[in-house]
Amino acid sequence: MSEAEMLAITREMNISETTFVLPPSKAGANYRNRIFTPGGELPFAGHPSLGTAYVAAMEGIVPLREGASTVHQEVLIGVLPLELHARGGIIERVVMTQGKPTVGKRLTATGALAKALGIRAMDITGTKLVPQVASTGIRSLQVPVRSMKVVRGMEPDIPALAKVLRRVEPDAGAYVFAFQAEGDADLHARGFFPLSGNPEDPATGSAAGACGAYLAANRRLPAKEWFIIEQGIEVHHPSRIEVSVAMASGRSQSVRVAGKVVPVMQGTLTLP
Repeated sequence: MSEAEMLAITREMNISETTFVLPPSKAGANYRNRIFTPGGELPFAGHPSLGTAYVAAMEGIVPLREGASTVHQEVLIGVLPLELHARGGIIERVVMTQGKPTVGKRLTATGALAKALGIRAMDITGTKLVPQVASTGIRSLQVPVRSMKVVRGMEPDIPALAKVLRRVEPDAGAYVFAFQAEGDADLHARGFFPLSGNPEDPATGSAAGACGAYLAANRRLPAKEWFIIEQGIEVHHPSRIEVSVAMASGRSQSVRVAGKVVPVMQGTLTLP
């Protein structure tokens, strides 16, 4: 299948990401995972990796073993491990180790960003934190705001937000979150990715992992091994994203993202 066909299928599906599972080309990988958004191919993504590992095991592409087992996927940033936790032939949890955690450019002038998000600049500055680009394989602008009410009430101007993001980082999205949530979650987040053709994503594992890197760099990690981000509530596709950051000498060394995969449909696609 050609890259043009993969992109055409992705645009026809018209969901956040579509993955294509191929034989690996790098040593140590069980399969190659090509991840597309309607805007093009991604070097890496979180939830498409979790979901693809689940399907690969259920379809027999990789062995499905009782208990915990590890498989390796090849993506554009390299070969990354995923743990499958199964009981009675059912995969209950998938854990992914992401790429190297990094933080980059800080956005100290927040007026244009706040306006594009439909909030006030003080909703950002009131957190005493500065929006910053972070990555565990794909970059996102991490934007803390002062309350869950602000996050839930946002009505972004998507073209204006795309313009702001393009100036910050050519391919970045905006991951906006508050240190408040419902139930046992720790953060409430929304992810906007207009430069990838995805106005709002219901679950963004890559940006959630980058959020962990950002919180570690700014000394705001929740004091627990795993913290939970809730996302997707505003677009009626709620998700729970588990994030764990391994620290050494005050720096993040690795980031893991985990969750439960829920199949929603199955079918056959026939190409002409």
